[in-house]
Amino acid sequence: MIKNAVIVGLGLIGGSLAKALSKYTDIKVMAVDINENSLHKAFEEGVISYGVTHLDFQVDADVVFICTPVGKIVEKTKNILPYLKKGCIVTDVGSTKKVIMEEVQKFLPDEIFFIGGHPMAGTEKAGYDNADADLFVNSNYLLMPFDNVKEDVLELFINEVIIKIGAKPVIMDYNKHDAIVGIISHVPHILSATLTNFAYNKSSEAFKYAAGGFKDTTRIASSQTEIWKDIICTNKEVILELLKNYRKVLSDFICYLENDDIDSIQKFLEDARKYRNTIT
Repeated sequence: MIKNAVIVGLGLIGGSLAKALSKYTDIKVMAVDINENSLHKAFEEGVISYGVTHLDFQVDADVVFICTPVGKIVEKTKNILPYLKKGCIVTDVGSTKKVIMEEVQKFLPDEIFFIGGHPMAGTEKAGYDNADADLFVNSNYLLMPFDNVKEDVLELFINEVIIKIGAKPVIMDYNKHDAIVGIISHVPHILSATLTNFAYNKSSEAFKYAAGGFKDTTRIASSQTEIWKDIICTNKEVILELLKNYRKVLSDFICYLENDDIDSIQKFLEDARKYRNTIT
């Protein structure tokens, strides 16, 4: 049974997890965050039972969520291990997995169970103030357990945490994970940023007239720079290959225009409409 949880990083995802656990489970939550205001607010709201800016003592945690930016997950995981009891589950919420899991594997004790995690939920906003207890409802929650994670441990985590906060657990290999999120998350973010920079540099005045389409397409460009820098750098090989493929698609479309190939243009747009409509 999972009775106690520690959340390291009380930002959008960590804060939302804390709120979701408080709302949908009986798990007591302790938080670690350098932002004292976030800790105080979470405590006042009854979301956490205790909060500290630095963990340097033993904790009776059944599960620990590392909710820091991707670039700090390995370090934070290593730092917290001495204060955990045997059998504790440690999980992260990072948007990339290969680098994290291969590094954590080097120092993780056999008696600690690491489950790589990535809730497919979030917004371009950040911080505890934007956290939402229902952020994970009906979203996919991707899980990548290490080989030493026993089946009953994984089932416990899924049944008492993932399902109770409203998410849908999906277990997959971490290489497959990085390939998938590269396609549906990382490259789209780069393209959103590219379009934003392109439009502004071509005509900043045009921004005055931006409406729904442009705003929707560029919304995620407002996300935190530091977080996305780490994500992109830790999935570099996947993203590079995808961008090269994208460049080929864009080159083909340029050829359609240059050659007045109306049929290909129509097929291109119709295919996109058809594929987009399959997303539920």
